[in-house]
Amino acid sequence: MQSNFEFLNKDILTQQYYEKANEAELSYVSQLYSATLVAVRTVAENVAREVADLNYLIIDERDTFDNVLKRLRQGNYINKDSVVKAFYDIKGPGNAAAHTLEKASQEEALKSLKNLYSLCAWFVNTYYDEDVDTSKFKEPKKDQYLYQTTSRLTSNAEKNLIYIQTVDNSSGNFDVFEGNQKIGKTGVGDLAKDNSDNSDYLRSWAKKRINSYMTTSGLPFKLEWAELAYRSSDGLWFSDHDVHYVLERSGIKHSKDLAGKEWFATDLETAKRAIKAVKEGKTVLDKVGSDENKPKIVLRPEQQEAVDKTKAGFKTGQKMLWNAKMRFGKTLTALELIKEEKYKKVLIMTHRPVVDEGWFDDFKKIRMPDAGYAYGSKKLGHDSITELEHSNKPYVYFASIQDLGGSEAVGGKISDKNRELFAINWDLVIVDEAHEGTQTELTQNILDLVVKRHTKELDLSGTPFNIISDYDEDHLFTWDYTMEQEAKSNWAKIHPGVKNPYAGLPKVSMFTFEMNKHFNDPRFVGEGLGKYTFNFKEFFRTDQNGKFVYESDIEHFLDNITNPGTTNYPFSTREFRNRLRHTLWVLPGIKEANALEKLLKKHKVFGTEYRILNVVRNDKSDTVLGTDNDAKKENKAIAQADKDGLKTITLTVRKLTTGATIPEWTGVLFLSNTNSAMQYLQAAFRAQTPYSSPEFGKKENCYIFDFAPDRALTVMAESTSLATGVGKIQTKEQRARMAKLMNFLPILGESNQQMAPLKVDSLLSKLKRAYAEKAVRTGFDDDSIYSDQLLMIKDADLQAFNHLKGIIGTTKKDKKPMKVDVNHQGLDEEEYDKAEKARKKKPRERTPEEQAAIDKAKSLKKQRRTMISILRGISIRIPMMIYGMDIKFDEDVSIKKFVDNIDDISWEEFMPKGITKELFNQFVKYYDADVFIEAGKIIRRQVKELDKADPLERVEKIADIFSTFRNPDKETVLTPWRVVNMHLGKTIGGLNFYDENYRQPYKDGKVIRRWIQTDYTNQTLDTSSHVLEINSKTGLYPLYAATSIYWREFKKMNDQTAGKFSFEDELFLWQKILRENIFFVAKTPMAKEIAKRTLAGYHSDWDINAEYVENIVEDAKADVKKEAKKIEGLFRNMKFDVVIGNPPYQEEVAGKRSSQRSIYYLFMKLSFELSDLTTLITPARFLSDAGDTPSSFNKEILNDPHFKIIKFEKNAEKIFPRTDIKGGIVISIYDKSKQFEPVKLFIPFEELKSIYTKVLPSVNENGSLTDIIYPANKFNLEKLYNLYPQAKSQISSHGKERRLQSNIFKLKAFHSEKQENDIAVCGVIKNRRVIEYINQDVIDLKFKNNIKGYKVLVPKSNGSGTLGEQVSSPMLGSPMLGSPMLGYTYTFIGIGNFKNKLSAENCMKYIKTKFARVMLGVLKITQDNTPEKWRLVPLQDFTSNSEIDWTRPVHEIDQQLYKKYDLSQDEINFIETKVQAMD
Repeated sequence: MQSNFEFLNKDILTQQYYEKANEAELSYVSQLYSATLVAVRTVAENVAREVADLNYLIIDERDTFDNVLKRLRQGNYINKDSVVKAFYDIKGPGNAAAHTLEKASQEEALKSLKNLYSLCAWFVNTYYDEDVDTSKFKEPKKDQYLYQTTSRLTSNAEKNLIYIQTVDNSSGNFDVFEGNQKIGKTGVGDLAKDNSDNSDYLRSWAKKRINSYMTTSGLPFKLEWAELAYRSSDGLWFSDHDVHYVLERSGIKHSKDLAGKEWFATDLETAKRAIKAVKEGKTVLDKVGSDENKPKIVLRPEQQEAVDKTKAGFKTGQKMLWNAKMRFGKTLTALELIKEEKYKKVLIMTHRPVVDEGWFDDFKKIRMPDAGYAYGSKKLGHDSITELEHSNKPYVYFASIQDLGGSEAVGGKISDKNRELFAINWDLVIVDEAHEGTQTELTQNILDLVVKRHTKELDLSGTPFNIISDYDEDHLFTWDYTMEQEAKSNWAKIHPGVKNPYAGLPKVSMFTFEMNKHFNDPRFVGEGLGKYTFNFKEFFRTDQNGKFVYESDIEHFLDNITNPGTTNYPFSTREFRNRLRHTLWVLPGIKEANALEKLLKKHKVFGTEYRILNVVRNDKSDTVLGTDNDAKKENKAIAQADKDGLKTITLTVRKLTTGATIPEWTGVLFLSNTNSAMQYLQAAFRAQTPYSSPEFGKKENCYIFDFAPDRALTVMAESTSLATGVGKIQTKEQRARMAKLMNFLPILGESNQQMAPLKVDSLLSKLKRAYAEKAVRTGFDDDSIYSDQLLMIKDADLQAFNHLKGIIGTTKKDKKPMKVDVNHQGLDEEEYDKAEKARKKKPRERTPEEQAAIDKAKSLKKQRRTMISILRGISIRIPMMIYGMDIKFDEDVSIKKFVDNIDDISWEEFMPKGITKELFNQFVKYYDADVFIEAGKIIRRQVKELDKADPLERVEKIADIFSTFRNPDKETVLTPWRVVNMHLGKTIGGLNFYDENYRQPYKDGKVIRRWIQTDYTNQTLDTSSHVLEINSKTGLYPLYAATSIYWREFKKMNDQTAGKFSFEDELFLWQKILRENIFFVAKTPMAKEIAKRTLAGYHSDWDINAEYVENIVEDAKADVKKEAKKIEGLFRNMKFDVVIGNPPYQEEVAGKRSSQRSIYYLFMKLSFELSDLTTLITPARFLSDAGDTPSSFNKEILNDPHFKIIKFEKNAEKIFPRTDIKGGIVISIYDKSKQFEPVKLFIPFEELKSIYTKVLPSVNENGSLTDIIYPANKFNLEKLYNLYPQAKSQISSHGKERRLQSNIFKLKAFHSEKQENDIAVCGVIKNRRVIEYINQDVIDLKFKNNIKGYKVLVPKSNGSGTLGEQVSSPMLGSPMLGSPMLGYTYTFIGIGNFKNKLSAENCMKYIKTKFARVMLGVLKITQDNTPEKWRLVPLQDFTSNSEIDWTRPVHEIDQQLYKKYDLSQDEINFIETKVQAMD
């Protein structure tokens, strides 16, 4: 029969729906009504998702069907109520059929099919230009489906032939058809006749079809080809749409001047090849057309320089950055690099999938197919990695980061998505627009998977402000506006007679205007944005009706800029307006743009002379960047305005400000607060696109208009510093660079009631602020904060740095002194300038002295980076202390004043151990004093500005500020706001600012605020509650609790007053909660101040329940109960309803980073004393009785019925990024009012718990491997010192350490050649296992040992504690006849004291089994591999009498062990999946 859904089979893009709908019909006639409902629902959900996609809605893979429908309904994307109803009528029964056991009726199934028919008909009619009659549905009949011999029905409508035709232009009257072919389809009759390609029979059917629609037109058609549309490989018929799909993916365009989607600008042979490709299952033609007549692309000089520098850079590193402005030609140049380096597998990644077409066009333009390359992506070229791999060609594959992010491997939800892509060993990965999120966790996860050890990474960006500090000069190529204009100016001199490739690029000028002079209302000045910066967000603020709050001011502004005067505003005269025909206005937000559109249309000038194009009118988010379709609409609207004799103003927020090309734009106006240099420059240079037309001539100049001069100059200064490179002296070179910029991009400002060019010095002064802002953004974690003194250090300075390195270094390698070339100490400005001038020459043109100057400068810059990496350990701790300092927000705080204002206790706590104030003062000169002062002001202003914000808005901004602060090192943790939300959301509930997975703070572009109700919420987050944070360091925990209580009270106040309350009412409520409900203690005065700042800002008169508790750690060690009483007394013996927080994990001992002692358990005990309810996040080692927490505490807590584990995470980095906390992290609750099942032995996997239960009886009865493990051998110290007296000074613990420690081979008692009466000792020297010899008389053979026996040696420290990891290289220790006996150092443990080698070999096989290592993993959760960790690995009989056949391979021994302990298939699968195999 013909399916009701045959219309879905016409287009390759809807065929997927056809197959599933057809399946639903088949289920219906087979009386499988539930299956019908489920299949129908599946089609409907996927149609809904495509509708969303076609309307450019961003839909997450995790979004439910219901969520998608809500988005479509709320946005009015479905224009018929009956269709909305059909979706919901399908969804309900479909859900019930999928999730319940209730039987579905025939009536329900038939109704669902009818709904699907009308829904799909609407879909193809709306989006695929079809005309399906929605009333033609027929109930599927059983007899039409019986006795099928194929798995898929073939309807007569599917039996097609494909024809290729054009129009005969021999008369010369039909030139428009030249070079164009139409690819169509028609039905075919008796298939038994001649079906060979282009047979007369097939041509006759094709002619019938062509005659039916071309005879009336009078066009003399020319039939070129006819071929049956049948693919023998899978028995499927295809359509002309499949052929169109291949042509489109191959980059072949539809005919420009001919209507209809069947016409293509191509030749007959290419069209025939497309049919053949469909038959072969291909989605793209490997090579299209002839390139013989196409001009060869020759790179411009700077493009070739980028290629050459990258080749050189990849010889010394894995990463390169191209910092190149728009229209540099990054795509073409990168493809040329691929060709020249002959890379085989190249991945292009971007956040903006719309640029796929640009890459594909350039791929063909630069003749990559001629070089043998293939192209692939989701939309163009080959559509899969598999297809490219099978092509046996080198290839380039394009992928969007959004698509890759959906993969489970990087945190998405789709398990097999992009698995093939991640498995490829890429030669080169190109990250296009690398500034757009390469530093996010998602992108980093993707890069970790695709960038293998040998993979090169090329980052492309025109505005890499956020990433440039990651690259040194050798791995950075820069091409900016100044360089471009300089090349344009000098071209004729250097290349006489050669066409100037830069000639079409207009010159840019910037005009800045002071809004403050005309609108000096204090509400329009933003302190946090800079002292004199105008606040456009406030100026353009709208009310709930979408009207401007300050409408009269805005009308006044519009009148100002359209009236003639000395200021020369851009629209003040008709002559100016005619020059600036089409301009882009950047506004603070969508609501503001909508309101301004209405006002402009009513304005006496703008309303009559201009067409207002509001490109964000229907957007839901300010961050939408737009697509190619948006750009096409804009181009079309501007062209229409030109025809109508009108000028245009385009209103936007961010849409069309990046990646879009609108050549007609001649100016950009900034009316927003953006301080992002990256976003600003992307928008600013939109108008520089070349343009020429007969009506308006050639565009030679374009303009940037900014009504916030302070911001404009700061951004331009920052862009200039970026061009001067990393680590350069900011003196002559920088001044010269700025002078060049202002020559090619004049910046004019208001001066004495007229416009005048600004001077270089004004730009230089802004540069300091730009550096300071960057330092604040990075948490002082880049080079912006340092002075050029680092390039001028002398020998004495190097010694000081080596001393500092020895203190701050976290590993032995870090602590090693730097190696410095004594000939390369210090660089003065003259030497630097000499090196800079020489660097611009070609290498062969440099003198030896110039090359030496370059080498010295390079060496010193590299050394500077080393110095900065040392100072980093101090610098990143400073911003949070600046944030908390008790000082006026606008006060200038020099570095000296900063040091003096920090109390000694806080300094010792916040700074690395050993960094005293006196020592730090030696390095103050390496910090830029002006940048430091300005950075401090910026941090304090950010907080001060929030005193004007309502409490809920304030919370989000405080979280943003804290996101810039860095963890001091891998063990020290500042609790991120995300973790606070996760911790408290999972325990006491409250107002949460993250999604259900605690990953994102935004959904659909909006801030998340969701209420979580738990068993503890009412008890802990109420106006009668008293919440205590046990160790406050940031104040984020009490901030969360206070906000949750505030939210409840705010809603009550809103209901009681019907929304009529003031900002003062909100502040009063917030202040009351801080005074009555929130309490915290801190272990340093500075921590107390930081937390107070978080909660109260600069409201110094507010009452905050904050106490610094002196000696809290030592006093808690002495007497926990007494310390708890002391804390209660500080808060007037307050009874706390809950204690929350993230206590300090460890303290350093004896000044050595490697010697640290856990203290978090003390805060757990202290909390249990202070409240009946406690929830903390801590290290998890104690759960396995591991680490250095007292064993008595571990046993007590693990057997306590009031203790419960809420969340355990083995990989601490998933909770606290860039930290390394062995054993993982646990969120726990301690509730004295409840009885939980005691943890006893913590096993995080249910399957492993079950295995443990089955194995434990055997361990209890027969023992474990721990019973036969022997520790390292020991010295007989008396005899050792008799023979080697000097050894006493080399033995640890003042000569009392008896164990053979890992470094013992330094003793002269050891030697490499065996002597009489020696025994062998196995140990490690420089990470290599070695055997050394020593007189056996100095070894204590009475101490428990296995020297005389066979044994298996394994490292005492191994791996990371991951379940199922391999045991590092176990080896047999065997005393062969006549050989010395074998002992071992403290590096090893020895398993067994066997009498024969066979038993030891069997033991080693056992250790390699997955079974033994999964049981080891129960207790071994860190790298420690002590005898105790083997306590649950059951002992076996290792002789030939054993029930285990030890002669078998290891994997077969595993099967015997599974059987011995009666493991289920699920348990076996768990072991086989989790545990790595060992040979």
